[in-house]
Amino acid sequence: MKILLLTDQMDTGGAETHLFCLAEGLAALGAEVWLLSAGGRLADRLTQIGVHTVTAPMRSHKLSDLVSSYRKLRRLIRQEQFDVLHAHARLPAFLLRFCKASQSPCLVSVHAHFYVNRLLSRLCYWGNRTVAVSEDLREYVCREYRLPSERVTVIPNGIDCTRFAPPDRDQQQNPHAILFASRLDRDSSRGAELLCSIAPTLWKSFPNLRITIAGGGEEYGRMQALAERVNVLLGKRVVCVVGRVEDMPSLMRTHGIFVGVSRAALEACASRCAVILCGNEGYGGILSSANAPKAAASNFCARGEKMPNEDLLARDLTRLLEDQALQRQYGQELRALAKEHFDADRMCRATLAEYHRLASPKKQFTVTVGGYFGCGNLGDDAILQGFLLGMHTVAPEIRVQALTGAPRRNRQRLGISCHNRKNPLSIWLAFSASRAFLCGGGSLLQNLTSRRSLSYYLTLLRTARRMKCRTLLYAAGIGPLLGARATQRTVDELQRCAYIGLRDDHSMRQLTSHGIDAALLHLGADPACLLPLPPATRAMMLMQRYGISADTPLLCVVLNGSTSPQILQNLLSAIRIVCLRRSLTPLFLIFDRRHDRYRSEQVARAYKGYACAPTDPTDAIALISVTRAVVTLRLHALIFATAAGIPAVGIAADPRDAKISAFARAVGQDALSPKSLSVPMLVETILATLDDRQHRTPMLTDAMADLRQAAEADLERVTAMLRGLP
Repeated sequence: MKILLLTDQMDTGGAETHLFCLAEGLAALGAEVWLLSAGGRLADRLTQIGVHTVTAPMRSHKLSDLVSSYRKLRRLIRQEQFDVLHAHARLPAFLLRFCKASQSPCLVSVHAHFYVNRLLSRLCYWGNRTVAVSEDLREYVCREYRLPSERVTVIPNGIDCTRFAPPDRDQQQNPHAILFASRLDRDSSRGAELLCSIAPTLWKSFPNLRITIAGGGEEYGRMQALAERVNVLLGKRVVCVVGRVEDMPSLMRTHGIFVGVSRAALEACASRCAVILCGNEGYGGILSSANAPKAAASNFCARGEKMPNEDLLARDLTRLLEDQALQRQYGQELRALAKEHFDADRMCRATLAEYHRLASPKKQFTVTVGGYFGCGNLGDDAILQGFLLGMHTVAPEIRVQALTGAPRRNRQRLGISCHNRKNPLSIWLAFSASRAFLCGGGSLLQNLTSRRSLSYYLTLLRTARRMKCRTLLYAAGIGPLLGARATQRTVDELQRCAYIGLRDDHSMRQLTSHGIDAALLHLGADPACLLPLPPATRAMMLMQRYGISADTPLLCVVLNGSTSPQILQNLLSAIRIVCLRRSLTPLFLIFDRRHDRYRSEQVARAYKGYACAPTDPTDAIALISVTRAVVTLRLHALIFATAAGIPAVGIAADPRDAKISAFARAVGQDALSPKSLSVPMLVETILATLDDRQHRTPMLTDAMADLRQAAEADLERVTAMLRGLP
């Protein structure tokens, strides 16, 4: 793969070091890597290891320099025909906006918060996909630049844990040596300033104290003056300002404690230093494996925490300087954390996977998928997203377009062609360009909720077939079908399908009993099972967004607007009793904004709980993952709970609907029939589910692995048939 990386400068800094590590790692993985920047020491080092480096005035905002940089970029793209273009700063990304004719997919990384106003938010270009180095930056670009959350991937910083390593046996970290490393600019030198302020106080208790301040910038002279003032006061050289350091790993090996933030803090973790997160954006305190997920959510910058001051820093430094065993314990924890979650090879492979996701092969033909997509139901949107993710993995050469209720929104969020599911002309245009129509996912063929719904999907199948478009049923749940006429119409239409994929054995038995050829029937799983599990840091950011304390014990409740009042009343009474007995706070997740939002928000206020309406299915999985158990009237909440390893109780909204009980039996979750539902039974079942969490989680993990395998196998069968169609 041929990759062009773009940035403004390659001298020193966290983003520049990240880019150096990425370029080096991609080259080691066999990619041909090019770099376009204004040059610098790190660019020179990349040239020595075989990365093609090209210089242009990328830092300058002068019109003449912008034109010069754009011409060089356009000429380079035209000559080299890159597979992917990846910008790491706003100005290079802005120039990529005018290079769309190159047909090369663009990726843009965000490394920090930028100054933003209405004009800048419209001028900034975020590519076909965007990468953020932390969850709070993902939130930031989605909020400030109105980016769809599905288009933003979080890939944390990666550290070369071989280069940044603890000292060998012949060396020893000085437990009384403190290191601060960062750019010494106005927006990043607060930690260095505080160290100079508290140095005299610390030195009185620890005469062997040594403080090193590394980094250059506009505040370098002032830091030197502060350090010199401290040294004169103490009569010895305690604080040393060393400026820019070429060999940072060696410097870190000689220090037992690191004070700072961001990438430098991660490098200190890999070097087995004890770390205190202290920066201009916040104070995170002593870093440990316990608070690392929360710290990682802000890229170890402590954004959102209280601001640093002398007392906080002096207190934590005193604790570490007094207890060298504790200092070593933290260092060993952080070294293991860096190797497991923040290794450079892991980052490079994740980024390369994003490149492959963008640089798909030339599309051979088009298929249309239709369902209840884009209509405000999180479960149906999860089906579409899981299907698209699976198709990209199994058959990237097939172009997928969708019939949705929000074509413009889905086009922006998912990056595919979308057509209005209610517009006959739009449907005709979709079918006329397609080889096949997949009526995909969910309980589409049923007339329990509405006779019009069944007629709509049967009409779609019939219309597609008349337009010479082969029809397939994919990962469907059948029924309930009420009445002989509705059943016969459905069976007649399905017998004309080239493939019938079902997501549960109940649907399989139902169609078999109606005489459909068993050779057409294939058992798979719901495509939502193909969605990836979000990182733990995603849940941290979402809880912060909704104002939920990280230590609040939560019980997740998912309502269904079509539930009968009696069932709903019994359920809510049981929820109140369980929450009082176990000191839990109810978290009402809203899966269908149109039908469930009002009731969920109303009950959340009455129960002093929380009501959350995530728009991204993976956000719902993240929120479910931090709850103790799930009580749900919707199938996909049960699927998400199983994916997160959380025990759940599923309750059908209607006694004639068997999809929740069928799924619960398949994975080992609890399910209750609404026919005999009572408050004591609900309370007893929910309490037993809460008590059984530790035993049930491994079983749920295994069950979800089997479901993912079944969904992948079903998708492979579908794509094999699509490739064989004339």
